[in-house]
Order: sequence, then structure tokens, then C-alpha cells
Amino acid sequence: MNTETSAGLAKVEVIRYDETGHSVATGEYVPSEQEFTVCVNGEFETSLYCAPHRVKSLVIGFLVGEGMLDHEREFVAIDTDLRHHFIRVTVSEEAEKRLGARAILGPYGRLAEPEISRKVDSALSLKPEAIQKLAAAFKRLFLSLKSSERMCYLAAFAQSDEILSYGEGFHRVNAVYRALGELIASGVKTDNRIALCNFGLTKQITLRLARAGVSFAISAAPPSNAAIELANASYLCIATTAIGGQLSVYSSPWRVL
Repeated sequence: MNTETSAGLAKVEVIRYDETGHSVATGEYVPSEQEFTVCVNGEFETSLYCAPHRVKSLVIGFLVGEGMLDHEREFVAIDTDLRHHFIRVTVSEEAEKRLGARAILGPYGRLAEPEISRKVDSALSLKPEAIQKLAAAFKRLFLSLKSSERMCYLAAFAQSDEILSYGEGFHRVNAVYRALGELIASGVKTDNRIALCNFGLTKQITLRLARAGVSFAISAAPPSNAAIELANASYLCIATTAIGGQLSVYSSPWRVL
């Protein structure tokens, strides 16, 4: 694999038209996306479509979001073969048992969505101005990224006054996985953290945040009705700052003082 691709970029041919309608063929670097096979403790788990950069954080975040890992000590090792798009992950015995139980509980096998116990507690609350401040800091983070890193979707995790990790991707859930993985890899627990994203939340993404014990989600667009229902059941507060300076709270409003 060449340096361009392993760095998350691939060169493609593009036809450019000028104002007069004349065209010219040229080369352009675009984000590279490939299918990676993920095996956990020697067993096939899933395939992930993603850019090849920061694969470790993506996979760790996937394991957290799927309810397989609770803490960084449960993650043992990762072996990434970028040439053959193969990722071998080793997790602790405790995490492996949790993975096995998840496969049994799921009605459609390993990729199903079994019931999980609520992990979000009721400790964290924020003032409206604190939410607006975090949203502004998240916007500055996005604008500070290099153009090659500024993909379609960006997610981050924060505590009350500081952004702790971020992740980007073509897919919203991949951005969340990367940001989760960066948090866990640095030894920071996900409990009572604040998620930030430049997209609206779906039920799928909200479920993964709830599994991680996240208390707040600040988004740039409204969530789906299914996401709101799940968030309320999980004590997860979803707020948006999308329309002007107005703050909208969609779930667990008691968290906003």
C-alpha cells in the first residue's frame, strides 16, 4: 500500500470544467475508504468500512459502542494489516465472556441489538451557557482540522469545560467510534461524558452512546424520534444549538439547569 493510501488519502482522476465549459482531466486526492475485516480473539466479528487512518481508535470505539468493552484494561492488543485490510483484536477473558453473552442474547446473531442495562446515571447537569460554550469549542475544533481530516462527520467527547477526544469519518457512527476509541485508549472512562457531533442522532448512535454511559449529546441537528425515545429511557440528554443561538432540549430536560 502506498503512502497516500495508508495516510487516509487516495489519488483519483477528476474532470474539471471552467466557466467557459472547457474541461481538463487532472488528479485529486480524496479520502480513502476500504472494507476491514475485524476478528476478536480469533473469531470473526464484523466488517467495517472506513478510512485506514486511526484504525485502532475506530476498532476500540466499536467494541465500546457494541457493549463489549467497559474499560481500557479490557483491551489487550490489536494487530492491523493495512495491506490485506485485516484487524486482529485481543480482549480480556471478561470482555470475551461479555461478547459471547451478547451473541446469545441477540435474536439475529452477533450483529443484533440485545437488551442492555442502563449505564447512564443522573449525576451530570449543565447550564445552558455551558452547553453553548462547548458547542462553540467544537466548531472551532472542526475549523482547525486540516482539510484532509475534515471529513463529512465529526464527533467528540468532553467533560464540562474541555474537549477530550475527537473522531471523524464518512459515516456518522464511525466518527463516534473513533472518538470513543481515542477516549478509552487514553485511559479516560466514558461514564458521564458529553458527546458532541455535527450531525443529528439516530437510534443506532444513541444506543451506542448509552452503552458507553454518556450523559449528554450536543448535536448540530435534531435527533430522530426513535433516538429521543431511547435517550429518555437511558437518562441521556440530547440538545441542539443548530438554529441561531437557540438551545433546544429533546430528552431528559432535567439535566439542563
